[in-house]
Amino acid sequence: MRCIGKGAESAVMFCGIMNLPPPPTKFTKFNNILLQAARETCEESMAEAVHEAVEENDGGRDIAVAVDGSWQKRDFSSKNGVVTVTSVDTDKVIDVEILSKHCICPNKIKHLQNCKRNFVGYSGKMEVTDMCMHPEYLNPTS
Repeated sequence: MRCIGKGAESAVMFCGIMNLPPPPTKFTKFNNILLQAARETCEESMAEAVHEAVEENDGGRDIAVAVDGSWQKRDFSSKNGVVTVTSVDTDKVIDVEILSKHCICPNKIKHLQNCKRNFVGYSGKMEVTDMCMHPEYLNPTS
């Protein structure tokens, strides 16, 4: 429930409506299991989408893609964004990159190993920066 911005009370209400037993008080264990399953499914799905796009292009790996970015908030002031790469031929997502400027580390100079911050700069440049981090989208022969 926390993945969609809802807390424990919403989970209790949802389980009551669905005639399910109340949710456990500790979500972390279950959230990690769900996160791992979602990651594996996402990676498999995108790998299959790449395979389909290559097949559509008669085996050539020089495929046409559309790149688009989106942010959590409007006006380029968001701390979080996502960039998706979609095959033009198959209309399927072949890559996703999540970018974040948010850092909760106590020491802002030495970040913790699990720090989610992977972008520094103006939010409006998240999309362009991600393209520069993945030059294979611009020049597939490299």
